[in-house]
Amino acid sequence: MQFSVVFRVGATLIALGALAGCDSAEERAEKHFENGVELMEAGDLDRALVEFRNVFVLDPENIEARMVYADAARDAGRVPESYAAYLRVVEAMPDHLEARLALARLAIESQAWDEAERHGGALIEAEAAIEGVETVKLALAFKQAALENNSATMRELTRQAEDLFADNRDDTILQKFLIEGLARDGRTDRALEVLSVAPDQNPTDRSLYIVRARLLNVLGDDQALEQHLRETVARFPDDDESKALLIRQLAGAGRIDDAEAFLRDQIAQSEAPESSHVTLVTFLRQTRGNEAALDELDAAIETYEANRLFRALRAGIVYDEGDVDDAITIMQGVLDGAEPGEETNRFKITLAKMLSAPDQRPAAQALVEEVMSEDPGHVEALKMWARWQIDGDQPEDALRSLRVALDREPDDPEALMLMSEAHQRTGNSELARDTMALAVEASESAPREALVFARSLFQQERYRPAEDVLVRALRRTPGHVDILVLLGQIHIANQDWGRAEQVEATLRRLNTSLANTRAEELQFQIFGRREGRDRAIAYLEDLIASDEGSSAATVALIRARLADGRGDDALLLAEELVAGLPDNIQAKLVLGNTHIALENFEEAETVIRTTMQDSDDPSIALQLVRVLSAQARADEARNALEAALTTAPDDKNLLWVKASFLENDNQIEDAITIYERMYTQDSSSLVIANNLASLLATYRDDDESLQRAHIVARRLRGTDIPAFQDTYGWILFRRGEYDEAVEYLKPAAEGLPNDPIVQFHLGKALDAIGRQEAAVDAFRDALA
Repeated sequence: MQFSVVFRVGATLIALGALAGCDSAEERAEKHFENGVELMEAGDLDRALVEFRNVFVLDPENIEARMVYADAARDAGRVPESYAAYLRVVEAMPDHLEARLALARLAIESQAWDEAERHGGALIEAEAAIEGVETVKLALAFKQAALENNSATMRELTRQAEDLFADNRDDTILQKFLIEGLARDGRTDRALEVLSVAPDQNPTDRSLYIVRARLLNVLGDDQALEQHLRETVARFPDDDESKALLIRQLAGAGRIDDAEAFLRDQIAQSEAPESSHVTLVTFLRQTRGNEAALDELDAAIETYEANRLFRALRAGIVYDEGDVDDAITIMQGVLDGAEPGEETNRFKITLAKMLSAPDQRPAAQALVEEVMSEDPGHVEALKMWARWQIDGDQPEDALRSLRVALDREPDDPEALMLMSEAHQRTGNSELARDTMALAVEASESAPREALVFARSLFQQERYRPAEDVLVRALRRTPGHVDILVLLGQIHIANQDWGRAEQVEATLRRLNTSLANTRAEELQFQIFGRREGRDRAIAYLEDLIASDEGSSAATVALIRARLADGRGDDALLLAEELVAGLPDNIQAKLVLGNTHIALENFEEAETVIRTTMQDSDDPSIALQLVRVLSAQARADEARNALEAALTTAPDDKNLLWVKASFLENDNQIEDAITIYERMYTQDSSSLVIANNLASLLATYRDDDESLQRAHIVARRLRGTDIPAFQDTYGWILFRRGEYDEAVEYLKPAAEGLPNDPIVQFHLGKALDAIGRQEAAVDAFRDALA
């Protein structure tokens, strides 16, 4: 059974009373506890919790007081604080089943499944017979069945949950899993019945109203959904999520005017209408365009005496439209004469983000420093500062900045993503991955964070957790094309053809140009992996013949024809593509590339030079450089490259080719200069970091360059890419860390058996650890 807070309070008071007179610390602890209880009874939870913390300072082993504190924090909705308190209890008493149960339930509610399994598993192993354990068992079993897509097991667990719910109608976890099970089984009406008991029991739990809205949406009952959302907004006037759902529902039905009218009603009914007016501006921008939003902003600027916020919003739209200088001027006007304060700091950060050009960095940094001098814990300022620290290869400093930011906003997804990147820069891949997982959880599975994490897991072939991340993200953002594509690729990797085809069908139902193209690509991959290359090519042929295929399908078939040695067919397809899209630059580039692949260099050059007359896209100039190089016209290629760099001096691909030319000419220092420039522009690129570090470690002998190479390359620690292993291994060798160097250079040499430099590096490392015979073999391979 679960002991009530009142029982715990009484028991603890007795315990503390028994200690009275022992010493002054215990007397003070008792007094703080009594004060905390009185404040709790008076409804002053914040001060009560402070008193309880004072108890722990004086009596850190007081388990019952910690349980009272944890229960109170939980009941107040302060989940992280409550979780930490329960955790302290089980750390001191691992067999404290009530604390384990509370931790398991909180972890389930927070979707922290590793923690839920840890604490729930302890309960199951202990065969705990306390109320609530059966719910935890069912929840964990249901989660596993959902991961395995085991419909039969989920159906049985739903039946058990339904039986248990009959006598436990106030168990919200049980109720939510029962609702999910019923919904998965297509029993939406029954799910709504189960949900109907919730508002009476939990009238302030807004999440239940959101669940009801989603179920009504599944039923397609637009009228009932609209009525429910309006009732929800009336009950919870500050419920921005329900307002957003109602606006989305109205807009999705093409009722833009009704949605706008709702927003204007919100403005009229509000005592502080500025926030609602901002929502209206955002809506108008999304549905009627920037011009309508700017008109509304102009009206708001006239309406409100305190209009700096609306002027700042105007600057943001102007900036997004490409009028950077005008936007900066507006923001500077907003800040002219502004009094110090939170809003002014926010506007300074906005201006700092607009000052994005390299020569504007000092001004942006000055603004951020001003904000941090006034508010050292300003989260946005610290994130910008950390971004610059990471870019400047100061990840340890960035981690310190981000810890300060996260002290104030523990669940800031961007700060957590930056922290993950900083850990990666230090070479701590495991901690980077764990922090990324926290960012996804903090973002509530927002697409950006979820995709970054899922791609990382996918690259490590951890398909099950990657799928779990994406499924949660899809629940939040149904129809997100990139999420669906990656999910489809995971199913293909698992050879789960049925689910891969379900994803492909979902993409087609979206019926957008991008979604249809991705569906074609996914279907091509399915046929290729499941039925072989011939069937995949037949699919492309049928698709193009039906006039339903996109240009991407044609490009894929061109590549297939080239790979099969059917160059004439590939060229005919490329010419037909250009004929059908005569003004499309990319189509012409496909034709040029097809000629290059067939070594028709003169024809390729003609196509490319003709295309260059219509576009100054650097990628076209790059193709010309490659065509000229392929014909051994080195001087012309270099001249074409320099001409392209005159037009696009910071284009990464052009600079890359120039660095390669310099390396081939043994102008290593000039090549290093180019890579340093590219690294300054984008220090996040693994390939740029690898190439720069490799040149520094291979061709320079000074300690400063070696230290620079190590700082740049340490993110490669743990890599399984041979070229990266060679770079990092050679740096370790140069630093005298011979044993670890071999651990990287041996797989690098196996992965790049024909690269003499890599074999030489391995030989040097083997010789350094006394393995002369193996070293000689490596040196022979280098000379072969």
